[in-house]
Amino acid sequence: MTNTGNDRSVNQTGPGRRYNNRQVLLAVLVAWAVAAVLTLIGWSTADGERQPDDLWLLVVLLAIPGLIGLAVAWGIGSVASRQRNRERA
Repeated sequence: MTNTGNDRSVNQTGPGRRYNNRQVLLAVLVAWAVAAVLTLIGWSTADGERQPDDLWLLVVLLAIPGLIGLAVAWGIGSVASRQRNRERA
């Protein structure tokens, strides 16, 4: 029996760790939460030198990078998932 090159299993990647979108989003969320908590602790211990002065402004300024990070991670995971599905077809 000869190999005609039509076997698609030849092009499949070997065993290895594949990350799904949920794992990436969870990792980004945990990293952002840790950074936010450390920032809030640092902000609360800085007596007169708080930048920004208002706690709500600080929360908003912390939420924006977190949301952007989650959106970027979701987008990259979505593109990678589509790429994998296209390679399998």
